[in-house]
Amino acid sequence: MPPKTQVDSTVVETPKKKPVMLITAFFLCFIFSVLASSGVAYIMLKPSPENAKAADTITEQGNLIATMERTLAQQSSKIKTIEEQSEVLKLYLRHSSSTALKNILIDQERNIQAYLKVMKSAMKDLSALSPRTTDWNNEYQYQLDLALKGSIEREDLLKILKTGEPNEKSQ
Repeated sequence: MPPKTQVDSTVVETPKKKPVMLITAFFLCFIFSVLASSGVAYIMLKPSPENAKAADTITEQGNLIATMERTLAQQSSKIKTIEEQSEVLKLYLRHSSSTALKNILIDQERNIQAYLKVMKSAMKDLSALSPRTTDWNNEYQYQLDLALKGSIEREDLLKILKTGEPNEKSQ
């Protein structure tokens, strides 16, 4: 019987080793499986440098767009304010005393020119009626021409001050 005991003890010892080896093999297989799936997931989900650069570029562009939108909104409000002020200034300039004074002076110069033209014509008619007044008429016609020319030049200067455009008349 001693040999049987030995056989029984070998038979008994072998089944005890198989479950430990089997559990160890399953555990190693599980560990390997977890590591393999983690590695694959890491590789697939790992952000590539190109994707990171693209994400950074998109973020920067989004920030730039937001900044530009804020700037455009500010500029639009400034433009609106300036346009409102411009309308007020235009109204003020139309009714300002300097513009009114310029208009009065321009009208006065036109009246002086009209008076000088009538006077010149009257003197010419008077010299035709009176004998020996041709020399007198020629001398005063020259002085009236100078006065008329000076008046036209003053009107031109006033128009330039008022509108920036010279007088259309050329005499």
